[in-house]
Amino acid sequence: MVPRKPLHVALCCLLVVSLAATVAPAGAAPPPQPLCDACGESFEQRVEERGVAVDGEFVTHPIDVVGSTAEVRVRENGTATWIVRNRLDDSTGTEELRSNASYRDRIADGAMGDAELLAANLSEDDVLELRYRENDFAERSVRGTLRSGEFTSAYGYRNLDGLGADRLRVVAPEGYQIGWTVAGATVSDDGSRMTLTELDDRGLVTFVPRDAALGWLWSSLAVAELVAPSAAANALLIAVTPALLFGVAVGVAVPLFGRRDGLVGAADRALSHVGLTADRVLDAPGASLAAVGAATTLAMLGIGAVRTIGPSLLPLFGVGIAYALLGIGIRREGVRERASYRTLVGLASVGALVAGAVTLALAALAPGSTRWLASEVPTLVPVFSLLPAGCALGRGSRRLGVGTAAVAFGVAALSVTPVMGAGPFGGPFSGVVAVAFVLVAAIGTVLSVTVVGAPLLVAGAVLGADRRPGAVESSHADAAEVTRE
Repeated sequence: MVPRKPLHVALCCLLVVSLAATVAPAGAAPPPQPLCDACGESFEQRVEERGVAVDGEFVTHPIDVVGSTAEVRVRENGTATWIVRNRLDDSTGTEELRSNASYRDRIADGAMGDAELLAANLSEDDVLELRYRENDFAERSVRGTLRSGEFTSAYGYRNLDGLGADRLRVVAPEGYQIGWTVAGATVSDDGSRMTLTELDDRGLVTFVPRDAALGWLWSSLAVAELVAPSAAANALLIAVTPALLFGVAVGVAVPLFGRRDGLVGAADRALSHVGLTADRVLDAPGASLAAVGAATTLAMLGIGAVRTIGPSLLPLFGVGIAYALLGIGIRREGVRERASYRTLVGLASVGALVAGAVTLALAALAPGSTRWLASEVPTLVPVFSLLPAGCALGRGSRRLGVGTAAVAFGVAALSVTPVMGAGPFGGPFSGVVAVAFVLVAAIGTVLSVTVVGAPLLVAGAVLGADRRPGAVESSHADAAEVTRE
């Protein structure tokens, strides 16, 4: 027989947990800005925002940038000269820039953030050339290697949005060559120049002395020197801490369950609304899991019939289908009797793959959400890990259950933890405030995963209790008693 008290109270507590709401803080971010803010559309907007005083009135002279290129010439001391060339259309705004030098300088000054304006000239063929000096474009690192974080949101502008220019060329200092590059960059044959036409995947850029025997090594160490501290902090706060909290949440379940029978009545009353009782759920874990999956799937279909389903709800559709399939599989003859920890690990893996595949398939139908949803798929790993974790707890192996849940959560979180990103310390908050926000978010994530995975934890606990030493003998004894009667 399945031990009733622990599983009864476990079910009740998980139903109570399901009512918890989660809140994740969001920090304010600066407005989006391209790498070359004095290029293209960004420069057009700046001209529209600034004008000249005519007879006491503020008058603007819009322009149209039909083409934009930029070149960054880096020096050995880390400073860089930006040479921006915006090709303008033939308009009154262009003529105003040509004829009014003070207006031209006022527009150009500050267009590249903190970079110092050196010159602003407009040629006869309507090409506006802007020159800027940036003092901290790169910094010196290992063995004379120069390292630049300008091409990242973590170490450059925090809300970097695209390249800005149609083409950007970076020229290495005299006696240097390009080391690490941004994905998609084209490097010249002699390694002195790097060219970009778009900036989708960001990264650090290094410049290595040409006479360095192990330039690739010093370049890698220069990147690691900058990335390692933030990567370690991110891993600790974003992956390790929530994983430990998740393990604790799973570990405290069994000791707290079974101490009061009062909650069993509450669970029965709650389940009676859907025609179930705690006993029926525990006697048929496969059918109960399939019912939860079917109900979730139908709920998503119902929501989709009356309104557009938000991207954040799409994973639940995949989870519902996976739960239904797992429940059907568990119901098959002989599966419950032969269920073991390893078997449930395999079933949980299949379930996670199914849920992930369904989520990504649906994401393809939600334009602009595919990449975000892909980053959320690893969250399914700790959800489905609750099936074998519950099995371990049902068998009385608390350490194995806690370890399973914590490791699964940690692996999933590490897969999406930013290595080069600034993580919790890169926003407008820092220190104790940043840690507090991350901990609140971690608690919210743990509660969310626990709520979604609660049916798996209960099903696993029931299956594990069936395999617990003494359970089989008890079942045989009960069967013999029934036969004698």
